[in-house]
Amino acid sequence: MNFDRLPKFDELPIKEGAPPDSNWGVFGEDDQIGCLNFLTPESIVEAARLVRKGEVFRLDLPVGYVDPPILNRPPVQHTITRFPVLLAHDDKLDEYNTQEGSQWDGLGHVGHPAYNAFYNGVKPEEIVSGPDGKLGIHLWADKIVGRGVLLDAFKFRNEQGRPVDPGAPEEYTVADLQQAAEARGVDLKPGDILLVRTGWLQHYAKASPEEKRRTGTVNGLRACGLDHSREMAAWLWDHRIAALATDCPAVETWPWKDYRSEALHYRTLALLGLPLGELFDLEALATDCAQDGVYEFMLVSAPLNLRGGIASPANALAIK
Repeated sequence: MNFDRLPKFDELPIKEGAPPDSNWGVFGEDDQIGCLNFLTPESIVEAARLVRKGEVFRLDLPVGYVDPPILNRPPVQHTITRFPVLLAHDDKLDEYNTQEGSQWDGLGHVGHPAYNAFYNGVKPEEIVSGPDGKLGIHLWADKIVGRGVLLDAFKFRNEQGRPVDPGAPEEYTVADLQQAAEARGVDLKPGDILLVRTGWLQHYAKASPEEKRRTGTVNGLRACGLDHSREMAAWLWDHRIAALATDCPAVETWPWKDYRSEALHYRTLALLGLPLGELFDLEALATDCAQDGVYEFMLVSAPLNLRGGIASPANALAIK
């Protein structure tokens, strides 16, 4: 892929009638994977060369770790069925919501209400279960492999004497991310899978049972995150970021307050086709990066091969 020939953010849209700030049509009229197009065979080979010491970091929380799940999602019920004659067991998960923990938002998760459409103009009625559903998570099943980069924005802000309260809707700006990268000598490259540590998950781990119960409700959840600005969307697109994941519940701050129509979910998922990962466990990885000074690694994530699926557990590994 010739990244230099792709339009800059200020040149969007390229398709007549497409919404402002959208990349609809850039990857083709029928494209369904958005910014994952930035991941190429060449970038996978380059990412494999980043494996130097054989350390593997699981980026998923245990299933059921966030208890209760956020935004009133139902808790998963795990049942083991025994077969005594065979000395065998089966598993069953009831009420399993693919967004109950560490997960990817698929492009069918959030559309833009102002245009009644999802990424690349897909209409709500085209998003259905099964092989005929548009924007299904199964289209990513073998796509998310490449160079991962960690920006520990939480640690950087603390070092600068400007700490963020992860349990409040405080924002990380483009300047915060850029400066955090520069402070650690991180050079963002086209096709990067960007991980941003906001500090929310370590805050949640220390929370009281009552606070965790409030966190599970739509009105009780409070979380830091990235700002929702047009500048943030431009920065992500112009750096050709293939996917973005954080350790907070919504990537951006929650609640959305009075900027609902301009939320980062709309700017990324709906207008740019940029995958969002939420509740990634970045704690062990961040500790290791701080110790060895290496903030790049191979990242492998295999979403569920669920045809027409809306979202998926991340099933993500960082390998250094």
